[in-house]
Amino acid sequence: MVIHLSILPFIAALFSTVFFNGVYDLFKFFSYTLTHHLGELIAVYTGFVIGYKYLMEPTTSKQMEESKPALDTIVINNGKDNVIIQIADIVQITAATPYISIHLENKRYLHAETLKAICERLDSNTFIRVHKSTIVNISKVRSFKSRLNGDYDLLLTDSSSLRLSRTYAADFKTRFATGTSG
Repeated sequence: MVIHLSILPFIAALFSTVFFNGVYDLFKFFSYTLTHHLGELIAVYTGFVIGYKYLMEPTTSKQMEESKPALDTIVINNGKDNVIIQIADIVQITAATPYISIHLENKRYLHAETLKAICERLDSNTFIRVHKSTIVNISKVRSFKSRLNGDYDLLLTDSSSLRLSRTYAADFKTRFATGTSG
Protein backbone atom coordinates (compact mmCIF):
# COMPACT_ATOMS: atom_id res chain seq x y z
CA MET A 1 0.00 0.00 0.00
CA VAL A 2 2.84 2.40 0.83
CA ILE A 3 4.49 1.57 -2.49
CA HIS A 4 1.21 2.19 -4.29
CA LEU A 5 0.78 5.55 -2.53
CA SER A 6 4.33 6.65 -3.37
CA ILE A 7 4.36 5.46 -7.00
CA LEU A 8 0.90 6.79 -7.94
CA PRO A 9 1.87 10.52 -7.84
CA PHE A 10 4.92 9.87 -10.04
CA ILE A 11 2.81 7.99 -12.61
CA ALA A 12 0.22 10.79 -12.62
CA ALA A 13 2.97 13.41 -13.09
CA LEU A 14 4.50 11.39 -15.94
CA PHE A 15 1.15 11.02 -17.75
CA SER A 16 0.31 14.70 -17.25
CA THR A 17 3.69 15.68 -18.74
CA VAL A 18 3.36 13.34 -21.73
CA PHE A 19 -0.33 13.84 -22.57
CA PHE A 20 -1.17 17.29 -21.19
CA ASN A 21 0.49 20.69 -21.17
CA GLY A 22 0.41 21.20 -17.43
CA VAL A 23 2.28 19.25 -14.78
CA TYR A 24 0.63 18.23 -11.55
CA ASP A 25 2.55 19.02 -8.41
CA LEU A 26 3.70 15.76 -6.74
CA PHE A 27 3.09 17.01 -3.21
CA LYS A 28 -0.45 18.19 -4.00
CA PHE A 29 -1.32 14.92 -5.70
CA PHE A 30 0.15 12.86 -2.82
CA SER A 31 -1.65 14.89 -0.14
CA TYR A 32 -4.95 14.77 -2.07
CA THR A 33 -4.66 10.96 -2.38
CA LEU A 34 -3.92 10.62 1.33
CA THR A 35 -6.76 12.85 2.47
CA HIS A 36 -9.45 11.66 0.08
CA HIS A 37 -8.63 8.02 -0.74
CA LEU A 38 -6.67 6.59 2.20
CA GLY A 39 -9.69 4.80 3.65
CA GLU A 40 -10.54 3.28 0.27
CA LEU A 41 -6.97 2.09 -0.25
CA ILE A 42 -6.86 0.46 3.19
CA ALA A 43 -10.23 -1.22 2.59
CA VAL A 44 -9.21 -2.55 -0.82
CA TYR A 45 -5.82 -3.88 0.29
CA THR A 46 -7.25 -5.38 3.48
CA GLY A 47 -10.01 -7.03 1.44
CA PHE A 48 -7.45 -8.61 -0.90
CA VAL A 49 -5.34 -9.93 1.99
CA ILE A 50 -8.30 -11.32 3.93
CA GLY A 51 -9.88 -12.74 0.78
CA TYR A 52 -6.68 -14.52 -0.18
CA LYS A 53 -5.96 -15.80 3.31
CA TYR A 54 -9.41 -17.17 4.09
CA LEU A 55 -10.82 -18.02 0.69
CA MET A 56 -7.88 -19.18 -1.42
CA GLU A 57 -5.56 -21.01 0.99
CA PRO A 58 -8.08 -23.49 2.49
CA THR A 59 -9.35 -24.34 -0.99
CA THR A 60 -5.82 -24.99 -2.22
CA SER A 61 -4.94 -27.27 0.72
CA LYS A 62 -8.23 -29.19 0.37
CA GLN A 63 -7.59 -29.71 -3.34
CA MET A 64 -4.09 -31.01 -2.62
CA GLU A 65 -5.42 -33.48 -0.04
CA GLU A 66 -8.17 -34.65 -2.37
CA SER A 67 -5.84 -34.93 -5.37
CA LYS A 68 -3.67 -37.57 -3.65
CA PRO A 69 -5.89 -40.64 -3.42
CA ALA A 70 -4.66 -43.80 -1.75
CA LEU A 71 -2.89 -45.89 -4.34
CA ASP A 72 -4.02 -49.54 -4.10
CA THR A 73 -3.04 -50.77 -7.55
CA ILE A 74 -0.79 -49.87 -10.45
CA VAL A 75 -1.72 -50.62 -14.05
CA ILE A 76 1.32 -51.66 -16.09
CA ASN A 77 1.32 -51.83 -19.86
CA ASN A 78 2.98 -55.15 -20.67
CA GLY A 79 3.06 -55.23 -24.46
CA LYS A 80 -0.50 -55.87 -25.63
CA ASP A 81 -1.76 -56.58 -22.11
CA ASN A 82 -2.35 -54.31 -19.16
CA VAL A 83 -1.43 -55.91 -15.84
CA ILE A 84 -2.91 -54.76 -12.55
CA ILE A 85 -0.51 -55.06 -9.63
CA GLN A 86 -1.57 -54.77 -6.01
CA ILE A 87 0.62 -52.28 -4.14
CA ALA A 88 0.85 -54.66 -1.16
CA ASP A 89 2.50 -57.29 -3.41
CA ILE A 90 5.42 -55.05 -4.37
CA VAL A 91 8.70 -56.01 -2.72
CA GLN A 92 10.89 -53.24 -4.13
CA ILE A 93 11.01 -50.64 -6.88
CA THR A 94 14.30 -49.76 -8.56
CA ALA A 95 15.26 -47.12 -11.09
CA ALA A 96 15.91 -48.43 -14.60
CA THR A 97 16.18 -45.11 -16.42
CA PRO A 98 13.91 -43.98 -18.07
CA TYR A 99 11.66 -46.59 -16.43
CA ILE A 100 11.28 -48.16 -13.03
CA SER A 101 11.47 -51.87 -12.33
CA ILE A 102 8.72 -53.13 -10.03
CA HIS A 103 9.74 -56.33 -8.23
CA LEU A 104 7.12 -58.76 -6.93
CA GLU A 105 7.89 -62.03 -5.13
CA ASN A 106 8.44 -63.92 -8.39
CA LYS A 107 8.14 -61.42 -11.24
CA ARG A 108 9.44 -58.04 -12.44
CA TYR A 109 7.73 -55.41 -14.54
CA LEU A 110 9.03 -52.31 -16.27
CA HIS A 111 6.82 -49.28 -15.79
CA ALA A 112 7.04 -45.93 -17.59
CA GLU A 113 7.30 -43.60 -14.59
CA THR A 114 10.13 -42.06 -12.59
CA LEU A 115 11.14 -43.27 -9.15
CA LYS A 116 10.42 -39.84 -7.69
CA ALA A 117 6.91 -39.74 -9.18
CA ILE A 118 5.95 -43.21 -7.93
CA CYS A 119 7.44 -42.46 -4.50
CA GLU A 120 5.15 -39.42 -4.17
CA ARG A 121 2.10 -41.56 -4.96
CA LEU A 122 2.94 -44.44 -2.58
CA ASP A 123 2.08 -44.59 1.12
CA SER A 124 5.12 -43.33 3.02
CA ASN A 125 4.26 -45.61 5.96
CA THR A 126 4.63 -48.70 3.75
CA PHE A 127 7.37 -47.75 1.30
CA ILE A 128 10.71 -46.23 2.20
CA ARG A 129 13.69 -45.13 0.17
CA VAL A 130 16.80 -47.17 0.98
CA HIS A 131 19.06 -45.93 -1.81
CA LYS A 132 18.94 -43.13 -4.36
CA SER A 133 17.71 -45.68 -6.89
CA THR A 134 15.65 -48.02 -4.68
CA ILE A 135 12.39 -47.95 -2.74
CA VAL A 136 11.44 -50.95 -0.61
CA ASN A 137 8.20 -52.18 0.95
CA ILE A 138 9.04 -52.11 4.68
CA SER A 139 6.78 -55.11 5.36
CA LYS A 140 8.84 -57.21 2.89
CA VAL A 141 12.13 -56.76 4.79
CA ARG A 142 13.15 -59.84 6.78
CA SER A 143 16.33 -58.46 8.33
CA PHE A 144 19.22 -56.07 7.90
CA LYS A 145 22.91 -56.44 8.70
CA SER A 146 25.61 -53.79 9.06
CA ARG A 147 28.50 -53.61 6.60
CA LEU A 148 30.48 -51.75 9.32
CA ASN A 149 30.91 -48.70 7.09
CA GLY A 150 27.50 -47.10 7.71
CA ASP A 151 25.76 -49.10 4.97
CA TYR A 152 23.58 -52.15 5.57
CA ASP A 153 22.51 -55.25 3.66
CA LEU A 154 18.77 -55.86 3.58
CA LEU A 155 17.33 -59.36 3.21
CA LEU A 156 13.88 -59.30 1.62
CA THR A 157 11.06 -61.87 1.68
CA ASP A 158 11.81 -62.90 -1.92
CA SER A 159 15.33 -63.89 -0.73
CA SER A 160 16.96 -61.02 -2.58
CA SER A 161 19.53 -58.84 -0.91
CA LEU A 162 20.12 -55.15 -1.49
CA ARG A 163 22.12 -52.32 -0.04
CA LEU A 164 20.73 -49.78 2.42
CA SER A 165 22.73 -46.59 1.92
CA ARG A 166 24.01 -44.78 5.00
CA THR A 167 22.13 -41.68 3.78
CA TYR A 168 18.81 -43.43 4.40
CA ALA A 169 19.87 -45.75 7.26
CA ALA A 170 18.65 -43.70 10.25
CA ASP A 171 15.16 -43.19 8.80
CA PHE A 172 14.97 -46.85 7.78
CA LYS A 173 15.98 -48.18 11.21
CA THR A 174 13.38 -45.98 12.90
CA ARG A 175 10.63 -47.06 10.50
CA PHE A 176 11.67 -50.73 10.57
CA ALA A 177 11.47 -50.78 14.38
CA THR A 178 8.01 -49.16 14.40
CA GLY A 179 6.81 -51.23 11.42
CA THR A 180 7.71 -54.59 12.96
CA SER A 181 6.35 -53.81 16.43
CA GLY A 182 3.01 -52.40 15.17
